[in-house]
Amino acid sequence: MGGVDILHVDDDKGLASLTADLLERKDSRFNVETAASATEGLQLLDDFSPDCIVSDFEMPGIDGLEFLEAVRAEHSKLPFILFTGRGSEEIASDAISAGATDYLQKQSGTDQYELLANRINNAVTRYHSEKQLRETKEEYAAVFENARNGLLLVDVEQDGFRFRRCNSRVQEFTGLSESELIGKTPQEALGDENARAVVGAYRTCVDMRETISYTVTLTHPVGEVVHEVNTTPIIRDGEVEQLVVAFTDITERHAREQKLREERAVIQQALDTLDEPLFVTDTHGSLKHCNRRALEATGHTEQTAVGTPITDLFPDNEREMITDAVDDALRTGRTTVTASLRLDSGQRQPYEFRAHSLTDLDNNIAGLVILGQDAPDS
Repeated sequence: MGGVDILHVDDDKGLASLTADLLERKDSRFNVETAASATEGLQLLDDFSPDCIVSDFEMPGIDGLEFLEAVRAEHSKLPFILFTGRGSEEIASDAISAGATDYLQKQSGTDQYELLANRINNAVTRYHSEKQLRETKEEYAAVFENARNGLLLVDVEQDGFRFRRCNSRVQEFTGLSESELIGKTPQEALGDENARAVVGAYRTCVDMRETISYTVTLTHPVGEVVHEVNTTPIIRDGEVEQLVVAFTDITERHAREQKLREERAVIQQALDTLDEPLFVTDTHGSLKHCNRRALEATGHTEQTAVGTPITDLFPDNEREMITDAVDDALRTGRTTVTASLRLDSGQRQPYEFRAHSLTDLDNNIAGLVILGQDAPDS
């Protein structure tokens, strides 16, 4: 804690000056401003933002309790200590009820200022800690609410899970209102079938005690939704107490990817009907794809073929010719070369290979498609 600014209000100017001097001696961090009345104190508050107010009770015009009520109207959390020569349980009770942070009766001697300094220090420390906590919570709430992903805070209970909090994106992605989620178990909020899918993932996260990622399809009021999810455990005192579930709606992307997979499967089936070997390479001459005949002839699988230099499929004495042919096709767009493919049996089969360049969506060369046909003189 840095410097501590204190506003001391007392109509006894001599006592106010003495109190300010003694407090500043007790703690070098203290900076005390004095006011001779509650009215003057309220005026000072417009320009001076103290960390604590110390006020007398009996003052002309506005007394200490009325001053407290006026302060609380604008500063609900600011530490306010009633430091008064008039003491009674009734005044103390009224002060605490009105929102005073503390109550201290004036006494003779300087020991009371040691006590007052301690009370101020404790009140200000607590005030700043609570203020920082409020600000942290507000920042967290802002991040939570404005996240692009749907966010759920899930309590881990002894016999299951319960939704504690959600942001507006959850409602957007699911069509479920906050009242339909918060305070509910997955079964209550999502139905038995959906709940089985999410509860299984939640339990896995709790057991593994680390973030897990998964894709799940759920049926919501907005329809069937594919969620891409990250679930992270919050661990306190060695126990998983809560889960943070972050998810987004990938339904459209999933549909596009599924359509692309189906289209690729159709194309693959068409290529597999060819009796001739077909290869697809990148611009470096490494295999990206082969049809069934090419795999059968060379003894490769799709997994072992991908990444293999196409030159490895030919005898050593023909590899330079194949390299030149690949370069020529990439440069001119097409070429033809006759070469002997090394078969799985160890034999060689001559083919006339016709290579055509492939382009990407920006019309840049992306690789080659190479089709082998029986050599004219074979």
